[in-house]
Amino acid sequence: MWIYKNTFSVGGLENIGYAPGQDKLIVLSNQGRGIFDCIKGEKIARQHNDSDWWEYFNQTTNSIAGFDILDQIEISTCGLYGQDHLRKITDDGWALTISKPEPDDTPFEEYLVQRIYLVSPDKKETIFVTKDGPCELRAFGFSDTGKSFIVALSCDLTIYSRE
Repeated sequence: MWIYKNTFSVGGLENIGYAPGQDKLIVLSNQGRGIFDCIKGEKIARQHNDSDWWEYFNQTTNSIAGFDILDQIEISTCGLYGQDHLRKITDDGWALTISKPEPDDTPFEEYLVQRIYLVSPDKKETIFVTKDGPCELRAFGFSDTGKSFIVALSCDLTIYSRE
């Protein structure tokens, strides 16, 4: 079963990308670069004085070279720059879906939000994950391994995983 791991505040989140074949996620924001272990739901590396990651960013491929434990690995990213290319379905049939814009919960129903849901392979269970709202949706999806998924908004990162 899927387990909620953590939600991290990330001011100015711009792009994210899973390392190929891993559950390690690089996060690019106006505060710098970070690496998250999505199985454990932990931030494991951070470049504090690197708010100008743009110099490392390949605008043609929307990719960036990793650092720390992802050093020398080219990571394809998506979000503010580049369309969301993350997997929406796992090999065993779990799916992430997004609603059309709909009224938010009371007392904020005058505002439209999009809700993200996790749907079981047999489609009998639909689990609410999160919604956008004051923070803009950047990307959401599963890792290549199918063992974790994330939802990246402009202000935070939500992580789920399974064993």
